[in-house]
Amino acid sequence: MANPLLSSYRAGENRVTSSTMAVFERIDLALVTDLLGAASGAGSELRTVSFENQITGDTSVPDARISGHFTWLFETKTVRGGYNAEGHDRQQLRGHARLLESDPDALLFALTPDPVRPAWFSVLDGVQDTVRPRVLWVGFRDLAEAINQAVTDPRRLLGEQTRFLLDELVRLYETDGLLSSDDTVVVAARTAWPEYQRISAYVCQPNRAFRDGLTHLAFYAEGQIQPVVPRILRHEVAVPFTDHEAARRDDTGDHEVATVIRALLAAGTRVDGDAYDVLLLTGPDDAATIRLPQPVVNDTTTASGKPWAWTLGQRYTRLDVLRSGVRRTSEL
Repeated sequence: MANPLLSSYRAGENRVTSSTMAVFERIDLALVTDLLGAASGAGSELRTVSFENQITGDTSVPDARISGHFTWLFETKTVRGGYNAEGHDRQQLRGHARLLESDPDALLFALTPDPVRPAWFSVLDGVQDTVRPRVLWVGFRDLAEAINQAVTDPRRLLGEQTRFLLDELVRLYETDGLLSSDDTVVVAARTAWPEYQRISAYVCQPNRAFRDGLTHLAFYAEGQIQPVVPRILRHEVAVPFTDHEAARRDDTGDHEVATVIRALLAAGTRVDGDAYDVLLLTGPDDAATIRLPQPVVNDTTTASGKPWAWTLGQRYTRLDVLRSGVRRTSEL
């Protein structure tokens, strides 16, 4: 079931920004500061609230003081290369930067999926010299890495809710294709793997979010990524699993989806009348299906050394990496 906290918007920049802010709002501010400091390269220079002892005043020395004043502005882009050429994105950021001129404590964070900092951020033409150091670029990959480091750091005492929210946020970044240009989705497939071998399809909950640009689907089952990686032929969304729908599909010439509906209803593995997404795939023996040199065995462990599933839902990778001869998931 989708996390309603991360679904205020359907897609795009608003969805990503809204979800990020929703998580930041619900976790410790010091952790947010650390994450943004690590992802932006600002490190400990980011300050929100200061705690000081023995404050010397003109006429008195209070034992302690807690003080704080800061403004953080965010601009989110979900398309790579937006700042690499003159255009709307640069003009928009210049306009945001002008807001910093009247507030010396304000910072502007630009979040983008670019793998490295866009070259323009080294120049920031059109932005005042006094403001430039306070315009900080944050890559979604860097932010995700900072989150993963925080979640796995045994020295951090993070609550279960905080861990859950951060994991969900990274999952959203992955789903929206903000962390890489991967072309293969790997799905948790304890039952889907044998099912694929019978029907050459992957059937899942309706309206499931997959990133754009996918060409192949791989199955994580039995503790490994299976060596048969079919090509995705078509993704049908929210298909009603009924005899009527199967007959309608046959009438329109869509025999492939009709066959999947009838096969799974007959097997009793889907509920008659419910809707499911159907991804039609090349078959196990199809020439377009990729066969890896060997399965990719999961070697993921927890901090205590216990085995842990490589994915409980879906993860993404590149087909060329899978075909390169990798043997363990840690090599992906």
